[in-house]
Amino acid sequence: MYTMSNEIIIAETTIDNQGSFHFSTKALPSKDKLYRIHLSKKDTPAASLIIGGKEENHIFFIANSNSYVYVENKDKSSLFEGYTIKGYQPNNDLKKIIKMIHQREQSDANDNALKVEFINKTLCEKLLHIADTSSHPIVSLYALNNSKFETTFFENQKFYESYLKKWNNEDSAYFKELRTKFPKKENSSSLRYIFISIVFFILGFLINYYMNQKQKRTNNQLRLLSVQERKIFKLVQSGKSNKEISEEYNIEISTVKSHVSNIYSKLSIKSRKEAMNIK
Repeated sequence: MYTMSNEIIIAETTIDNQGSFHFSTKALPSKDKLYRIHLSKKDTPAASLIIGGKEENHIFFIANSNSYVYVENKDKSSLFEGYTIKGYQPNNDLKKIIKMIHQREQSDANDNALKVEFINKTLCEKLLHIADTSSHPIVSLYALNNSKFETTFFENQKFYESYLKKWNNEDSAYFKELRTKFPKKENSSSLRYIFISIVFFILGFLINYYMNQKQKRTNNQLRLLSVQERKIFKLVQSGKSNKEISEEYNIEISTVKSHVSNIYSKLSIKSRKEAMNIK
């Protein structure tokens, strides 16, 4: 908004003896865009730009191919300080915002730091209100752009999220540029995956801890088995029946049953299946 070069001049005209000038809007796009009327004094480069003060040589305005905009300045001490703008309502709203901004700039130069801070805060709140209530996208965006929104995003995050949602269908270059200035919102699905991953990590840790503790208890219990019981326990884990164990160790089946019963009791298990799960 505050750069100037010959390449961005889209139309030129001269001021006549009556101090008047005229541009045709027919060559402009059909949709509203923000433009700048820029005056260059005689013998100065066309692309000269003066910002601030009585010598400021430009104003902003909104127009399209069918709009009519009438600008008049009766204050001969400056180029544009006392101008009025008529013909297309959005420009009246835009001028109100510009006037508020100029008042802030004057305050920044003349008042103490505390007063400047108070005035800036109040102005930002007013500009946000205009941005929120204006039905014209450029007027709304111009107010927002001058509200120092980038420094207050996290204080008013819900407001800005609502604002972007309100103008979600606005596909102008202005709004595309605006969307790049907001901190990117974390993808909700990514956050969900991160949360799930953390939950599974904690569950895995707890399960692993439980299994380790169970294994320690089992190891302690295995030490309670006699040498003969340990031998029989290994055969039970290998899937041998009581009869097969009896034949392998040449002992009575009743003796095998007695050993197996003692093993179950010492290991706090109730079946061969549970015995096979012990490592």
